Amino acid sequence: MFTGEQGLIKDLAETDIFAGLSSYHLEKIAEICTLRIYHAGEHCARQGTVTDELGIVDEGEFVVEIRIEVPPYTQTLNVATLTKGNVFAWSALVEPRVLTASIKCIGESRAYHIKASDLQRIFRESPSVEQVVMKNLAIVVSSRLRDSWRHMARLIAEMIKQAR
Repeated sequence: MFTGEQGLIKDLAETDIFAGLSSYHLEKIAEICTLRIYHAGEHCARQGTVTDELGIVDEGEFVVEIRIEVPPYTQTLNVATLTKGNVFAWSALVEPRVLTASIKCIGESRAYHIKASDLQRIFRESPSVEQVVMKNLAIVVSSRLRDSWRHMARLIAEMIKQAR
């Protein structure tokens, strides 16, 4: 749980996307964070929709869901569980800003949201911040892609086995 501005700055420093930023820049980011509370089963992001906000898990757990449609089959895969400090809805920072997965709250949870336009203003003021954030984002995206491929390979193997 974030406790005051200093707690928020410390916690932001430990997130997967803001790791390596200075206290000064983390303070600027803390100023643009908005806290939201979510209930079990509630979606805070939906695959295929356009977003202008990214999120950071503060408390609780969220599951990353990918809906796969290969007619006549439709399957929803849970490809990752996000906990404190994990980013979600990162598509807000990458054109065309379309969410590649849904994010569903597992239990009572909290997350900070940041408008992409506010974060991009910080990027314009300090290009080095953008460099660090986008490098960290690439690591997150790569990791999530590996997890997704692993889950899809299992699903395809199951489908082939059932077809025999």
